[in-house]
Amino acid sequence: MDRIVVEELSGITKLIEQKPTLEDGLRDLAALAARSLGAARCSVMLLSGVEDNGKQNLKVCSHFGDLPDAAYQVPAKPDSSIACHVVSTGEALLVNDVQASPVASLARQSSLGGVAFMSAPIITAERVIGVINVSRKTPDERFSTADLELLKLFSLFVGKSIHVFQLEKLSESRLLQMAQVLDARESGSEGPITPDPARIAKIVAKSFYRELSLAGFGPNAIIAVATEVLGQLNENLQMHRERIERSDKD
Repeated sequence: MDRIVVEELSGITKLIEQKPTLEDGLRDLAALAARSLGAARCSVMLLSGVEDNGKQNLKVCSHFGDLPDAAYQVPAKPDSSIACHVVSTGEALLVNDVQASPVASLARQSSLGGVAFMSAPIITAERVIGVINVSRKTPDERFSTADLELLKLFSLFVGKSIHVFQLEKLSESRLLQMAQVLDARESGSEGPITPDPARIAKIVAKSFYRELSLAGFGPNAIIAVATEVLGQLNENLQMHRERIERSDKD
């Protein structure tokens, strides 16, 4: 493997950890991956939300290249795309002609045509949390098995870096620190804060309810407070989403 590429791979952790937001770090990472693999497009997709069937959607978090705006607006439903297939199997995929491949029916964009495409799962704490995709090999060439191995290395470093980034940010949260202490006191077990969204939500929700109950709030009052908190959270998320959209247009 090229020495420069090795050095860049070793710097992936810093690319993510030194950025104020995960999206910023992943945007730089997508550009690095595309450049290293000779691809015109790279996207990083992470699992988010939970459907009625208990499965999560895949949403584009950051990208490099000419990815359509619709890719951010419409998440990939479970089992509905090539990226979802990679998440479910946990196996990296190399396809040099999407339309002629066994996964052609899962291709979300007709514009893929016969272009080369690779996707690798991003794993943290032995759990698949997303995928990194590259396509449009430049110049018009085919991806090789060596390219796939390099992408798998990228996904490995990305998963480790995301895990560290999330743990650092969570450990800085006084709310989560207190919630974890209360949860450990109740369950009798201790351990590091986990970046698993479902686990975080459970800990915070239990602590929220417990503390309000101890303060004398009844069920109706707790519901009212929770509704207000959710409203404020939605407003903050909307402002954050608008800032991201403006920065993408600049």
